[in-house]
Amino acid sequence: MLAESFDEREAANLFKYALEDYFHKRYFDIKDFDLNEEEIEELNYIFEKISNHYPIQYIFNKAHFFGLDFYVDENVLIPRPETEELVHWILTNHADNSLQILDIGTGSGCIAIALKKNKPDWKFFAIDISEKALEVANINANKHHTEIEFFQHDILPTTNFFVDVQLYMERDDAAPLQLDIIVSNPPYIPFFEQDKMSSSTLNFEPPTALFVSNDSPILFYEKIADFALLHLTKNGKLYFELNEFNANEVVTMLQQKGFIDIQLKKDLAGKDRMLRCTIIN
Repeated sequence: MLAESFDEREAANLFKYALEDYFHKRYFDIKDFDLNEEEIEELNYIFEKISNHYPIQYIFNKAHFFGLDFYVDENVLIPRPETEELVHWILTNHADNSLQILDIGTGSGCIAIALKKNKPDWKFFAIDISEKALEVANINANKHHTEIEFFQHDILPTTNFFVDVQLYMERDDAAPLQLDIIVSNPPYIPFFEQDKMSSSTLNFEPPTALFVSNDSPILFYEKIADFALLHLTKNGKLYFELNEFNANEVVTMLQQKGFIDIQLKKDLAGKDRMLRCTIIN
């Protein structure tokens, strides 16, 4: 069944991972199991879904990220290894013990939660436009015992996120909360790039977290940069995950807005997939 949809190696790996997740044991310990009729029926159903390119992470509601297991479903993107590299980069660059961080477009919450697990004294806010995505993020924050303030917020309109935060926290002071780091893995795939995507991603992962208009491929980067200019502290850092095909366009935009120390970073595949820059206001 799997061999009809995948090459031999990929089919073998998916078979092994499915059995491990189903039985919650290592493949070495279960490969000689005698299955009963109910188990055979359930596994055949699972293998049929995988053969139709339904993500195995959604079948078992589990994805591995930065040494942690995250609950995932069709309301959030499946965390990727490239995003793990972004988290590692942030942790490597900041030794401070009392920073305030905002994760924009948090999805499953994987970035904020992985950072919080490694930096428990950092204060985290995280936003997403999707209420259902925030439900998933809250599940993961509770699962990993991480205290993160989640808010439903659309970064595109010119509304003041910090007014919402102040109301939520019953703050009555006029001064906005200041951030030391903003990080985002925003939607960055123009619709014309759909033919480059796997069918599993295209058909089953949430399009609002993936796609941006062909006419404005760096729209989210521009909006987040404007937001950062208002809310980052002096010498605050802005981190992005990027589309390798317009990374240089994002760099040019940030230069025009006055950011400094703009650094592109390649992922393990040698692609320009991460960016860090600094605000000097």
